[in-house]
Amino acid sequence: MYDYTREYDHVLTYEVDGHVATITLDCPQNWNRISEQYVDELTAALEKASWDTEVRAVILTGVGPVTFGAGALSVIKSKLAHDLVSARQVMTEIGAMVKLLYSMPKPVIGVAEGACMGGGANLLLSTDVVIVGAKATFQEVFVDFALSPDTGGLWALQRLVGPMQAKVLAMTGEVVDAARAEELGMVYQITEEGGALEAARALAEVIASKSPVGVNHVKQLSNRLHDLTLDTYFQVEADYLSMGALSQDFKEVVTAAAQKRQPVFVGY
Repeated sequence: MYDYTREYDHVLTYEVDGHVATITLDCPQNWNRISEQYVDELTAALEKASWDTEVRAVILTGVGPVTFGAGALSVIKSKLAHDLVSARQVMTEIGAMVKLLYSMPKPVIGVAEGACMGGGANLLLSTDVVIVGAKATFQEVFVDFALSPDTGGLWALQRLVGPMQAKVLAMTGEVVDAARAEELGMVYQITEEGGALEAARALAEVIASKSPVGVNHVKQLSNRLHDLTLDTYFQVEADYLSMGALSQDFKEVVTAAAQKRQPVFVGY
């Protein structure tokens, strides 16, 4: 990350419980807006979870009425509205952060109870699974500022809801409530207000109990689908199946079955 001025002591927290890491956006006084410090700290947290062999699933959430805030106007004014080089500099950093969500070997479950706006909404939609409380909302706020979506917004939206719906959401800035988001395919599960994090932890625990090799391969293959022809897909599918069959986890499954016990997965 390039040099920048830190405004807060921290903007997120990182905790590990068992095999599940929880990253919490913790700057409600700034509506969890995406700042340079936010990008720096979240990128570092995602990298930490990626490399921690004890972590098998990640939860990404936030505190406050705005769970995932839009981009900070200070960054837009100082970078995007300054010159093209500065704009590409900051968007390269944001892009690297978002791409980590897609490429890291651990599944990321996004959780929201409140408003998800602009780039923050798009960050949430880039996670592998989205679970929200009944009062959560989504809004692509960009057109009201003469901007187009950032943080990979149209990429994520079109994959989830299709090109036409994505364009309408981005062009109108419509506020999408939890029920509508589920209907559109933006959300996996809606819970009662205040119950989203508990539901996410329950799902994370189930996923963490499975083979990390298999879980990673499901994620990677799923995220590559739209870039592959059918012929190429079957070639890549065979590659992942072969890597799984050659893994220690697969050997453990065979051994455990012979010994009539549950397998103990090691993740390689």
